[in-house]
Amino acid sequence: MGEEKASGAAEARANASARAKVLGWARRTVDLIPTGWLITGAGAVLLTTTAAFGGLATAPVAPVPELAVGDLYTGSDLELSVVGVELRDDQGNTAIYPDPESGEKVLVVTVDVTNRFEKPRLASGSEFDEGSAGAIRVGELEDAPFLTYADDGGTATTLQPDVPVRLLLAWSVGPDDFHDGDAVTLTLPASTHRVGDNVLRGTDLWEDPRVGATMTATVEQVSAP
Repeated sequence: MGEEKASGAAEARANASARAKVLGWARRTVDLIPTGWLITGAGAVLLTTTAAFGGLATAPVAPVPELAVGDLYTGSDLELSVVGVELRDDQGNTAIYPDPESGEKVLVVTVDVTNRFEKPRLASGSEFDEGSAGAIRVGELEDAPFLTYADDGGTATTLQPDVPVRLLLAWSVGPDDFHDGDAVTLTLPASTHRVGDNVLRGTDLWEDPRVGATMTATVEQVSAP
């Protein structure tokens, strides 16, 4: 009786191992099949085989970390640390000129940034780099910010490898959009790096943009001198 139980347990382990191998193969193969092919016979056979072994299980999604102002965040080959959020009546060292007659203001996020990639990158990002510092967002603001260097107000262009720099990310906002003491949510970018092929062969790409971390910051009103 003991031998039969041991034999049954060994057979169960062997079946589980075989099932895991088939599911792993199926998932990797599905990733390689163009979407249109899934309606063909080959795609149908693949999905049928997968279904016979329990289907494609959904991978668990890691929770988005919640940070505090001053915390160091690493994502998209960048190190980011938000210093603070200001609401200004004047331009300051940003590239935005608010209209005083309409009550416009400038919302400014100060960020310390270090490019940890081996090559220079554009500070504001591009169609090839969707995980740049310029992908930081505040609250409901969907537009990309204007980026300048905090020390001299010059337009932020290139992030050199391993060279820390303090940037100002600025948005033009209405008179009632934000107020002193408001708590606002910031999202910090994550993306996936790959090297392009075909017409983009050799080009470094940061794709699949997503929220890598969030934080809550308090808006500080800064009056013009």
